[in-house]
Amino acid sequence: MIKKAILLLLLLSPVFGYCKNDKVIASLKELDECIEKRSSFEDLKKQRIQNLAARFYKNNISVSTQYKLSAALFNEYRSYKYDSAYSFAGRMLQYADKLNDPNQIAESKMNLAFSCVSAGLYKEASEISNSIDTTHLILSCKADLYSFLSTLYIDMADFSTEPYSAKYRNNSLRYCRNSMPFYTNSSPERIMARIRECQLENKYSKAIIISEQYLAAKHPSLHDYAIVASTLGYFYQIRTDTTKAIVYFSAAAIADLKMATKETSAIRQLAELLYEQGDIQRAYSYATLALDDANFYNARQRKIEVGRVLPIIEAGRFDIIKQQKDKLLIYASIISILFILFMVSTLIILKQKKGLNSARLLILKQNEDLQESNEQLTEVQKKISKQNMDLLQINERLKEVHRIKDEYIGYFFSTNSTYLDKTEDFRKMVVRKIKNRQFDELVQLTAVTDLRKEREDMFNLFDQIFMKLFPDFVTRYNQLFKEEDRVIIKSDGMLTPEIRIFALIRLGITESERIANFLDFSLSTVKNYKTKAKNRSLVPNELFEHKIMEIESVKTEIQDKTE
Repeated sequence: MIKKAILLLLLLSPVFGYCKNDKVIASLKELDECIEKRSSFEDLKKQRIQNLAARFYKNNISVSTQYKLSAALFNEYRSYKYDSAYSFAGRMLQYADKLNDPNQIAESKMNLAFSCVSAGLYKEASEISNSIDTTHLILSCKADLYSFLSTLYIDMADFSTEPYSAKYRNNSLRYCRNSMPFYTNSSPERIMARIRECQLENKYSKAIIISEQYLAAKHPSLHDYAIVASTLGYFYQIRTDTTKAIVYFSAAAIADLKMATKETSAIRQLAELLYEQGDIQRAYSYATLALDDANFYNARQRKIEVGRVLPIIEAGRFDIIKQQKDKLLIYASIISILFILFMVSTLIILKQKKGLNSARLLILKQNEDLQESNEQLTEVQKKISKQNMDLLQINERLKEVHRIKDEYIGYFFSTNSTYLDKTEDFRKMVVRKIKNRQFDELVQLTAVTDLRKEREDMFNLFDQIFMKLFPDFVTRYNQLFKEEDRVIIKSDGMLTPEIRIFALIRLGITESERIANFLDFSLSTVKNYKTKAKNRSLVPNELFEHKIMEIESVKTEIQDKTE
């Protein structure tokens, strides 16, 4: 339990200064995510090796094909597994001797020498490479040989002391310059040779510019990217630019992981740099991963490199754990004292709480009773409120009905009175004509009498009274239709037959027979008007008349004063 607590405190330790940089945080996060997926990258590598091995071990294949497959398998193993890479480099040399091809023999020996360099066998690597006869080599093979010798000597310089170190660096620079004329100016090999030349001449600023331009513009392969990014990280480390060094070492380590490279130094160098910055936990994690890769690659040189770093990081990690453990003991003591005080306080509180429980229960009972009474009152109030609303609605409807009734009673009294006066005048005229035996004039009088004019006057008066009661009826009615289907009222204010039909419906006259009698229409005409209006409206047919009934009349004077 204590170990887990110590580890938790270690993981929750303060963020180090370099982590304030967003690029560093993003780079390390991407690297951690890539480490979690490393098994999937290795599976792809294993699948490629299995496919090549299946072809290699087939019967009846030519020596030339065996050589090519051996070369392909060497390339898969060269940075993945040392002993397998060395084995296939040896097979390449056997097949090359059979084919008696000097370029293939040279390529095979360079691959053998490369395997020796990875194992730290510099003397053997030098002997093998020096045994290559350059007399009949093609230019590209010579360029590869000079490039390899430059790499060999710079590695030998890194693992030796003066005066040999300077000698090896001079040899590396000489072979680097010898290889450059064989490459085109824009080729990756020429660019990497220029970077190494600047490095050997200690022109790090120029080397950084060339490297960053290459990474930004050329879209290199993962292998070239890993080499250049790792070199850039080294350059920035020399210039004490920790942020960029971490970013480029992380980028190189990510590329190595994606290629399933085990013969790598980027993640080990990153672990060293993070250790120097105080990020012990992450440094230990990366160094452990580097050691796992070195053990898998099974080359003594790589194991020594990681073995030199890991104990130092491990010691720093244990120092931090010890410090955290001491802090934990102090915190545990303080927490124990606080726990005792807490227990004493708890006992006192429980004793007081026991005395308050009975009072609390009584108050809860009273609150429940009050709550129940309040709910009952609320329910009654809701019922009364609903009834009041219903009454208000009924009252409004009654007021509207009374107002309509008053208006139309006055309208019919006025109309009937006028009609009776006209009838009386007409009767007197007829009697006078009959007494005077003016039968021809009487016949002419009946011929000129125009009942349609009387009916139009009646409709005109009806329209005036209805629009007085429902001033916005036509506007509200038109809202039920599209713009092109709306009814336009003439300037004289006369309603259209369609509007009169629905005006009568709004007044409560819903029977089509009564509407037809009033308007002097046939029953089918009324039904056609209603059907056409409903069909072109925006609302369903069954709701159309309900929407008509929702159109309100003008408010009463009492309502206006109240509002």
